[in-house]
Amino acid sequence: MKKKKVTILIVGSGNKTVSKKRISGYLLIHWKKFVALAAMVIIFLSVCIGYLISDRSRQIDIQVSLKNKIHHLHASFAEIDTAAIKDKFNHIDDELRGINDYLKARGIKQSISLPQGGDEDSGFTSAEETGDFYEKYIQKISYNFSHIPLGYPFYGAITSTFGHRENPFNGEGIETHKGLDIRAPMGSPVKAMAKGTVSFTGRRGGYGNCIILRHIDGYETLYGHLSKILVRPGQSIDIGQEIGKVGSTGRSTGPHLHYEIMRNGQKINPQPFLTLN
Repeated sequence: MKKKKVTILIVGSGNKTVSKKRISGYLLIHWKKFVALAAMVIIFLSVCIGYLISDRSRQIDIQVSLKNKIHHLHASFAEIDTAAIKDKFNHIDDELRGINDYLKARGIKQSISLPQGGDEDSGFTSAEETGDFYEKYIQKISYNFSHIPLGYPFYGAITSTFGHRENPFNGEGIETHKGLDIRAPMGSPVKAMAKGTVSFTGRRGGYGNCIILRHIDGYETLYGHLSKILVRPGQSIDIGQEIGKVGSTGRSTGPHLHYEIMRNGQKINPQPFLTLN
């Protein structure tokens, strides 16, 4: 039936033959399938056309939304109070100068200088330049604060200060005390007050078991009378790292920590370094 032809007579009014059409028998048998296929093609094309129209509409909406946002940003920038921003930066500069003065008082030199101000009409540098400056400056301050000795190696009562004192063993005579004595229970943790490198560990005269750390700008810290040493020479030390245990070795009247700060080989008073005041 597939290869056979079928003749269809098209009859007009009055039963008169108008024309003859020969079609495939296969087409005649499966005409419903062809109609369904044609309908599917039409539906598919309709969906594609509808999607393209909808996508174009979404693009137009996005463009309109972006234009509105740009317009809003322009309006926002127009309302920025530049005077208030300058006041904020001046306040930040004042705070940083105070920190800088604190570091200078302890012999720390800054490699980045704070701006000294300028012409009022000169305007701002770019946001990127301003951000880069403050980022570098704060990084430098952070480096200095982590590498110079600040704070208490053990937070306890100070029983003997830097300078001259009465002999603690018999009360006879005056002696020079070159550090701070901090009362602490036996075995309490002793922490490093700055990043640095261990330059000495072991027994040293009246200090008993002690540790010496080397820091930047000629600073060194000494921790004496320890019951236990937890580091070794040449080891890199992080700020706040536990380096030993409180003890009473050497010339000592009881458990405590003897703490010294040296600058370029000279012993200096650790008291100003305990707080930021």
